[in-house]
Amino acid sequence: MMIKKLWCLTALLWLSVFPIVAQNEYVVGYCSNELPADMKPVSLSEQEMRMSAAIRLPANKLMRYKGCQLTKIRFAVMEGFENVSVWVRTSLDTSSKVIQSVPEVVTGWNEVTLNRPLPIDGDDLYIGYTATQPASFWGILAYGEGNEYTSWLAIGNEWNDYHDHGLGILFIQGVVEGTAYDNDLAMMDLTVDQNVFTPEESVQLKGTVVNTGTNPIEGLQLHVSIDDGETETLALNALLLPEQTASFSHTLPLESLEEGRHEVVVSVDAGEAGDLNADNDVLRVPIYIYTSSYPRMMLLEHFTSLLCVNCPPVDRMLEEVVEERTDVAWVTHHVGYREDEFTLETSRNLTRFGVNGNPYIMVDRTLLGSNETPAFTIGTYTVEELEQNVFDYAASLPAFLQLDAIAHAEQNVLTIDVEGEGKPWFTELFPKATLHIFLVEDQVKSSRPQAGDPDKTIHDNITRAFVTPARGVLPTWDENAHFTYQTTFDLQSGWNQNHMRVVAFVVAQADADTNYPTGKVLNATQAKITTDVPAAIATVETEGEPEWYNVQGMKCTAPATRGIYIQKGNTTKKLFIP
Repeated sequence: MMIKKLWCLTALLWLSVFPIVAQNEYVVGYCSNELPADMKPVSLSEQEMRMSAAIRLPANKLMRYKGCQLTKIRFAVMEGFENVSVWVRTSLDTSSKVIQSVPEVVTGWNEVTLNRPLPIDGDDLYIGYTATQPASFWGILAYGEGNEYTSWLAIGNEWNDYHDHGLGILFIQGVVEGTAYDNDLAMMDLTVDQNVFTPEESVQLKGTVVNTGTNPIEGLQLHVSIDDGETETLALNALLLPEQTASFSHTLPLESLEEGRHEVVVSVDAGEAGDLNADNDVLRVPIYIYTSSYPRMMLLEHFTSLLCVNCPPVDRMLEEVVEERTDVAWVTHHVGYREDEFTLETSRNLTRFGVNGNPYIMVDRTLLGSNETPAFTIGTYTVEELEQNVFDYAASLPAFLQLDAIAHAEQNVLTIDVEGEGKPWFTELFPKATLHIFLVEDQVKSSRPQAGDPDKTIHDNITRAFVTPARGVLPTWDENAHFTYQTTFDLQSGWNQNHMRVVAFVVAQADADTNYPTGKVLNATQAKITTDVPAAIATVETEGEPEWYNVQGMKCTAPATRGIYIQKGNTTKKLFIP
């Protein structure tokens, strides 16, 4: 890269607005209209290439222009770019909402009137240009100190934020036409410290108000409520100039709220000045109240190998910790250090959780204590510390979903049924939660002894297969936050079905910022493989419609899929539904 450090100019860190030509026409961007005399052009490469430059206009900065139209794009470059086009996108990795070629480019400002104006509708907008940069050509113009919105460049389609590389604010602007309001306050953002609470807790609110009008406003107030109920008024003693913001925080008790979904509602009031646009005055954030949760089964993922000389002591520690527990599903992944005969190719992706060797463990794929990644080594833990600080703590976290699994083998075909039931609001809180199923075998003999323990050749918790794809599957939930899932799997002839079990778990959607393969585990279950069809406990005639339950006692609809169910009528019986 050939980004050169530029002379510094005070950055316009928020969206700058410059009225031009007519009262109802506004330029939006971050740069000034004047090109500094000492500005130096920038190049991304000495080679000829296709490149792009863009700025980001976030939705909360475009509030005042909602209902207006983007009619022009302005950009400043050096003459010499070829095959230039300007465009507008809602994100850098999607197709353009507007794209238009620029027949001729001059040094300095170029202004393109769009053949098809773009309505401002509340989305983020990226405004930019794409061009062919000749070899040894320095033509990108930028200045000052940029920020996360101002300095996006790409070679081909590989975008990067270059403001941390010494690139300043790109000279790119959009021209908006329409009517802006003289007095207009808007709620820019509203966040809560967490999503789920007990009625005894309080929610910590943080938010930002912005003056999106053209006049200064003072004496503004905030009105805070839950579910549009009793309102608490907060005064913000601030004078807000146009485009200025004011931040606030507030603690809101949740006492007396019933279990279920609620909304924190915050609205802004301009006071005596009056607010001419009420459409952007209110923001709502959902929160969820629970008074009970489901029993949690923890997923213990243990990263080990036959060649790890330090692993046997950790094995013994884990065995001691889980010996008396019934709430741990233990699986091993033989990756992270010198792979062996038990290594699965699919397991390698899990090292992205922070596995830098063996032995490592991960409990529910979540951060525990002071660990920097979900996976961590436990060589410095005592058994008591491991039990209290890791397993007891993880077990104490509330679970809002319960799972049940049944695994039945006929010859070498395994049929797996998984059932889940969550709180009524579970699918709203976790709309992209995915189901994962491992096939695990115990009492497996290895071809060589364990390093560090020459007497150990029998191993438990061996992950034999990822039954579902590594990314999981999206369950089909009904209106009661309930799902059933069935799949089949061909067992290998060398596996001992009597020593095998399935481990099923549901995880939250992965956070793109962490680069972890999945989110945290929301709950897990495990079941041994059965080979016999269970007989009914009792067979009697039942008057009326019987009630149906799964094997863990959850009420369900009449079974439509294969599995083990409990039918309750005049008497109770356990049935296998083929």
